[in-house]
Amino acid sequence: MTVRNVTNRRRWSHVNLPEGMSLSIPVDDNLAHIIVPASVDPYAESSTQEFPLGTKLEYGDETYRYALCGGTGVEIGALVQALVPLAGHINEVCGSAAVGDTTIDFTPNTATTDDVTANELARGYIYIYDGGGEGAKYLIKSHPAIVGGVSGVLTLYDPIRIATTGLVATVIHNKYYQFLIHPAVQTAQVVGWTVAAVTANYYCWLQTAGSLCALIDGTVVMGYPVRPSEDDDGAVAALADAAHEQGFVGWCEEIGADAAGGAATYGFIHARLE
Repeated sequence: MTVRNVTNRRRWSHVNLPEGMSLSIPVDDNLAHIIVPASVDPYAESSTQEFPLGTKLEYGDETYRYALCGGTGVEIGALVQALVPLAGHINEVCGSAAVGDTTIDFTPNTATTDDVTANELARGYIYIYDGGGEGAKYLIKSHPAIVGGVSGVLTLYDPIRIATTGLVATVIHNKYYQFLIHPAVQTAQVVGWTVAAVTANYYCWLQTAGSLCALIDGTVVMGYPVRPSEDDDGAVAALADAAHEQGFVGWCEEIGADAAGGAATYGFIHARLE
């Protein structure tokens, strides 16, 4: 692999904490100074960012990911999903770049509200949809604020591998950026469960593996797999043969009862998102 375009290099990316936890911290040049505490509270939230999005916290058989809540708060025990890709960020004009370049131009569409603030797409991806270099993806390092219809420069962590010419591309936010409660009709990838009520626009930890309380829709069966619900926001339901299109997310450990579309009743599941 070629040398990465990383400005702030740490001597560590994996840290074992005294209380039996471990942290895996990805590169993030926009959060250069990270203070690693002696312990991490996965049930806490904060208004300021403490770790790069997607940082992994492991504690026994439990796994958590560091994430940012979107503009609406989310209740405890709710399944959440990633931000839906914006229409004006899909298959849009992208500038040419030579092999070895670490920048590429991208122009959001003006037909929808597709402006992005500075570094909003950081640690997300750009992938080449069509034209020279199609099929390649690149992790976004940083960018200035970009207005819809105006070309903006994306700086990448990895150099361009295939020359890009005459192409269109799509940009995708980091999947842990501005998550929202999983709607009854799934519109993006599920990314975890809230383990405490989360305030809008606050940072928190989402549980992705291990035992947890979860909102339940309908009748689930002890020891059987569960899927995202198509009826109740943030809930899981039995993974029945006739209704499995939203996929497997874990195993039922205790059935609870139907949450009836709100934070009413919880069951207990073993999550398996990773």
